[in-house]
Amino acid sequence: MITVDTTARKYRLISLFIASLGIITLLMADIEISATDPMDELLAILAGFISPDLSQIDYLAEALLTTVFFAVVGISIAATLGIFLAPLHHLPLISHFCAFIRSIHELFWALIFLQMFGLSSITGVLAIAIPYTGIFARVYSDILEQSPLDRRHWINDTSLSVWLYTGIIPCWAAIAQYTRYRFECGLRSAAILGFIGLPTLGYYLETAFSQGQYNEAAGLLLLFFAMIATLKWWLNIRLVLLYLIAAIVYLPWQSQLEFKYLVRFITQDIVPQPLLEPTLNLSHLSQWFGDLVSGQILPGIGASLLLSVSALLCCGVIALLTWPLASRAIIGRGYILGHGLLIVMRSTPEIILAFVIMLIIGPSMLPAILALALHNGAIIGYLLAHRADTVPLRVDRPNGLNLWAYELQPQIYPSFISLIFYRFEVILRESAILGMLGVTTIGFYIDSAFEALFFDVALILILVTAALNMLVNSISLRLRRYLALDRILTA
Repeated sequence: MITVDTTARKYRLISLFIASLGIITLLMADIEISATDPMDELLAILAGFISPDLSQIDYLAEALLTTVFFAVVGISIAATLGIFLAPLHHLPLISHFCAFIRSIHELFWALIFLQMFGLSSITGVLAIAIPYTGIFARVYSDILEQSPLDRRHWINDTSLSVWLYTGIIPCWAAIAQYTRYRFECGLRSAAILGFIGLPTLGYYLETAFSQGQYNEAAGLLLLFFAMIATLKWWLNIRLVLLYLIAAIVYLPWQSQLEFKYLVRFITQDIVPQPLLEPTLNLSHLSQWFGDLVSGQILPGIGASLLLSVSALLCCGVIALLTWPLASRAIIGRGYILGHGLLIVMRSTPEIILAFVIMLIIGPSMLPAILALALHNGAIIGYLLAHRADTVPLRVDRPNGLNLWAYELQPQIYPSFISLIFYRFEVILRESAILGMLGVTTIGFYIDSAFEALFFDVALILILVTAALNMLVNSISLRLRRYLALDRILTA
């Protein structure tokens, strides 16, 4: 019997592979509930959300403005650099550079700059601007490739006017839409910078949750949700310049940098310790690096992949279960409630979700899996619901469950697979930072190295995370091309 390699067969095989691998990793993962009374803690947190309180928070305006202004300046720098790098993104050197800088999480960039500039605005802004530059350059390049005008005009002609009128202006609507979406992501990034001590909302959220002040924590989190939900009203392109000027004036730019300490950090602190010895000892260097590989790199990579694949399976299940709740075609006006639920889930940064879940059920890999699955599953569910509502339907279409199972789900399934591949790259990148909460991903060893002032070890581990993310990105891209999946730029 001849087997035809159809697209549907490819989807079935890849779906079966993801499901099987996810189940295996879930069975291997540490998903024990170690808390003695998880229900009591859950009820206490829910009570806080029933009666949120911001009246006793005298730092509220400062935290809110710092969060917004970090995002404004960081995203403005990144979008500007991304626009200029986009036409050059087809060059291997530029594309690899952009892939490298976006493969390192903004929290790790912040930990690096923290050693140079201390807890200053420079640290927060650069931590956002650098990885987002790589993201913008790639996506803007993808958008420009879909320009209705011949792409060769703005690649081969170095004239600024040709590049502007044949490249940017025809694609401006898509560029603006994606930039707005990334600003929302930038707000989340700015918030979680509080976990390393910068005075954003994340800093006070972590403090409130750690001290059991759930009323204040709920108030801060609800304020953050409201800020995200109202973006379309206060994030107007005509006001961006005003926000940028206000941010430059408001933020404290003084740093603790002294030139001699910067030189020492670059020439000594981040150089592997055996290389600083008076006489190079290759056996010592080999042993030092071998211990690092066996003791931290391999266990960290293994835990990161275990966590990421487990979270990917749960993420896919959540997306498939939740997108119908936000689809007008399936549930009519009730979609508003589902839409609101997905906004809350996707607006909460993974590290905050994991932190809260850990308070409830105790430390293990389970809070990290749930946090990654809920956040990314909500993003995919939201995009699938939007895609489903744009699908043209037959006059004699079925209703309810039959509409979902036989009409919409088969048509949007390629989008689901494409988003799963893309979000796996994001999940793997985010899994590293959850090590800062004690989950033994490679981020756990990075955070430990910074705490112990082993900057050489930390830098090598960060480079390993970047290499791993770039490898996964390359594999994912090849699979998407093999499956002939359309790009979904808003992912």
